[in-house]
Order: sequence, then C-alpha cells, then structure tokens
Amino acid sequence: MNPVLQQSLVIARRFPLLVFGVVCFVLFGLVNYFLWQQQAVAIRQHDEIRRNGEAMLLALTDQTRISAELAAVQDALKVIEQNLVTEADLANNNGYFYEIEDRTHVRLSQLNQLSSQPPAEDSAFKAVPFSLRVTGTYPQIVSFIRELETGPRLLRIKSYNFGRGDEKSNALALSLTLEMLGNP
Repeated sequence: MNPVLQQSLVIARRFPLLVFGVVCFVLFGLVNYFLWQQQAVAIRQHDEIRRNGEAMLLALTDQTRISAELAAVQDALKVIEQNLVTEADLANNNGYFYEIEDRTHVRLSQLNQLSSQPPAEDSAFKAVPFSLRVTGTYPQIVSFIRELETGPRLLRIKSYNFGRGDEKSNALALSLTLEMLGNP
C-alpha cells in the first residue's frame, strides 16, 4: 500500500473527530457552492420577473389611456379611408376641386387628372396626380391653398408656380401639381 495512504489511515484512526470535521467541511463547502450558484440563477430570474411585472403594472395603469389612443387612431383611419380618391372616379375627383373653387371664389381655369404610377408592392395607398391652374386675388388664392391643406383629402403639393395672371384684372395665377392619396 502507498505510504501516504497508510499514514493518512493512521491519522484517521488516531483523530477520528478531526477527519469527520474535515470531511464535513469539504462536503458542506461543495453543497454551499452548488446552492450559491442556484441562488444567483434565482436572483436573475426574480429580477426578470419583477421587471416584467412592473411593466405589466404600468401597462395596466395606462390601459385607459392606451384604449383612448387606440380609439382615436381607429377613428383617424376611418376618416382617411373615407376620403381616399378613386382614380377611375374622375367626376368625383374633379368635383372636389370645383367645390373648393366655389367656396374660395377663385377661377379654376385648368384641371387635369394625370396618369398615376403603379403603387409599390408594400404600399397600401396610391398617389393620384393632378395638375391645375387657378386665378384670383391674393387672398382668394391663399384661401384656396388653405382649403386644400385643411380639407378632408390628404394631398402633397409636388410643384407650384405663382405669378401674375391677368394684367387687366390685376389677378394672380397659381399653377399646382399635386398628388392625392387614393385607393390602389
């Protein structure tokens, strides 16, 4: 037998209480290390669950505000969808501009619906282009532009030209190229 092992057995027989203490110390040390690792995992899980719970509590307390905002967004989407132009409905599309002409007292001398480009594959809407020319006084033309901007139809002015329209009547002329949001 190995001399070191023989000497260890002699010491173990001579001091059994010391050997029992050392074995218990090593065994409890290993168990302590295992429990310490498990505690670290449990603390991380607890922190994650606590953060999720706090976020859920915040969401629950803001639920009425979120519901109100969702209802407002849904109402806005309904308004947008109701006011989309249809490219094939030329009479209704031109009628929109003629109604604004009546309200603002400008003279709509030219109105053309241009051919549109096909919408992108991921686009839910289509841009329907128009070209128009209005004449009137400065306040009338400003009123016309304000009606376009604040009207129910969504549009984007692509280009404009503002200048003198008629020398005799001292009228101004505005040429616009714009796109209205429409159904694809």
